[in-house]
Amino acid sequence: MRYGWNIDPVTGVCEYDITILHEDEEGKLFVCGTDGICPPRETLCSCETSPAEGIAPFSLNERAPSLYIERELYSTANLYAHGDGVGIRRHYSARGPIWSDANKTEQIYVGMTLSGPRADRLQDRIYTFLVERNLDQYPDADLWVSRVTQVCKVDRGGPKAILQNQWTSLLSAQLSCGFPERKLGFKHLLDVSILQADSWRDSRVYALFTNGWGMSAVCIYTMGDIDDVFTKSSIKGNTKPVRNSHPIKCVEDSRKLPPEVLRQRKDYQETKDWVRPVNGSDPFMVSHHHYRHIRADRVSGKGLRQHTVLLLSLESGAVHKVMEQNGQAFIIAELHPFSHRTHIQNMLLQPSTKRLYVSTNSEVVELDLQSCQGYGQQCEDCVLARDPYCGWDGSQCTAASGHTIQDVEHGNYLACQEAGKTAKIVVSHEVHRVPLSARFFLQCPMLSSHAQYRWHHQEHQRECLPAEGQCLLLIEEMSPELEGNYSCVASERGYVWTLIQYELQTEMDTGQLGPSSQYELKTESKSGQLASFSIALLFLVLLTLIN
Repeated sequence: MRYGWNIDPVTGVCEYDITILHEDEEGKLFVCGTDGICPPRETLCSCETSPAEGIAPFSLNERAPSLYIERELYSTANLYAHGDGVGIRRHYSARGPIWSDANKTEQIYVGMTLSGPRADRLQDRIYTFLVERNLDQYPDADLWVSRVTQVCKVDRGGPKAILQNQWTSLLSAQLSCGFPERKLGFKHLLDVSILQADSWRDSRVYALFTNGWGMSAVCIYTMGDIDDVFTKSSIKGNTKPVRNSHPIKCVEDSRKLPPEVLRQRKDYQETKDWVRPVNGSDPFMVSHHHYRHIRADRVSGKGLRQHTVLLLSLESGAVHKVMEQNGQAFIIAELHPFSHRTHIQNMLLQPSTKRLYVSTNSEVVELDLQSCQGYGQQCEDCVLARDPYCGWDGSQCTAASGHTIQDVEHGNYLACQEAGKTAKIVVSHEVHRVPLSARFFLQCPMLSSHAQYRWHHQEHQRECLPAEGQCLLLIEEMSPELEGNYSCVASERGYVWTLIQYELQTEMDTGQLGPSSQYELKTESKSGQLASFSIALLFLVLLTLIN
C-alpha cells in the first residue's frame, strides 16, 4: 500500500514525486504522487491522504494519462507494482467507482480526453488512446495494435449479477494510419495531442505513430469521425446481436439494462470498422526522423486566420516546430532546449503563454515559442521563416501582432519592400592569417532550414558541410592560391543575401598559429568559444575518418 506524503516534522518540507496534477473548476489542485494521493486543496502539503492503487503510477517512468473533470478522476495507472493491471478507472464519483476488467494483453495508454460537452450531456463520453500487444501469433502480424476506446461518463456499471462496478459502455476501435495501397502502415501509437474546437465534433486528434523501420507519421482524426465509428459500425465477432445491444447509447442508469445486452457488451467490445484519418486521407506527415512526443497549438494570425503548429520531440533532445498548412507539413525550425544530446521524457504546452516545458530525468527547460531573434536581423529573414508566432515590428523579429509584418502562407519577402521595411544589410567582415599548409575551416550560421547555402571564392562556388546549425567550409591545406575573400551566401524563394565574409591571408611562419586556427575561432563569449571548439573538434574527427 502506498500512503501519504513524506512531510518532515521539523522543516515541514514535502518529499514526494508528483505524478498527477490537475486543476478543478474552482482553481483548486488535485495532486497525486508516488506515495499517496491528495483530494483538492489549495496547498500541496495540508491535506488528508488516501491509498493510491490504480490512481497514481508506481514510478515516474510509468505512463498513465488521467483526466479530472467535474470532481471525477479518470485514471489508467497500474494496480500492481509488477504486473499487468492497467485499465480505465473512475474515482470519487457520485455514481460510484468503476474498474476495468483484467487485460488480455499488454496495454500502454498514451492519452485521455472528454468527447463533449454535447448538446445532450447524458451522451458525453471519455475517449482513451492506447497501444496494445497484438494477440495474433501469425509471423507477419504487427507486434502492436493502436486503438481508441470510449466509455459513457454517466456509466454506473451493471447489477450484481453481471459487470458490477465495471464498464457497460466500453467499446474500442482500431486506428488506421498509413498508405494501404503501398502496404506501408504505422501501427505503434506513441503520443496524441488534442485541439479542442467550438463544436466537439470538429475537435482534432493529432496522433504520432512509428513503424518497424523507425519511420514516424502523424495522422489527424476528428472527434466526429471517431463517434461515427462507435455509433454506426457493427460489432466484431457479434454474430447474434440482441435488441438494443448496439449502438451503445449512454443511459441514466446502466444497472437497469437487460441481462442479455450486458452479456453481449461484456463479450464483444470492438467495432468492425476502423477510425480513419480526416477526410479519409493519408498521413498528414511522414518522416525518417525518430519523433517521440507531439503537442499541438493553435496560433492566431491576421484577421480571423488561425494556424496549427505541431511541436515534435526528437531522440537527440531537439524539438521540431512544424506548421500545418493546406494538409501539408512545413518544418519551421529546429529548437535546441539542451546544450547536449539527451532523452526528452515529457513535454508540457501552455497555450495561453505560448511556453513549452521540456523535461528530462534531471532537468526542465522552458522554451518561449515567441522567441524570434534567431531568424536574423532583417525583415526578409523574419518573413521567410513563416513562423506564425513571429513578425517584423520595424526593428526586429518579435512576437507577432496586428502591427507586425509576416506572410505565413507564402513567405513572400516582398512584403518588407511593400511596407518600406527593407534596410541596407551590413555584412560582418573578418580577416584571418592562416599558416601555409595548415588546415582551417570557416563557419556560417544557417538561420533557415529551407535556404540553400554556398561559399563564394573568386569565380568558384563550393557547397558547405552542415554541422550543428553551421555551414562549414574546409581549407585542407592553406596556400597562396586560396587567399582572398570568402562569402557565405544564402538563397531562398528568390531572395539572396550574404551572411558573413572572411578574408584569408597566408602566414609564412608555419610554427605560429594565428588567433583563428582550426582549434579556435575568435568569438565574443565563452559559450561561443565552446561552440566553435566543439565544431572544430567534430571537423577534425571527420578529417581523421576521411584520411
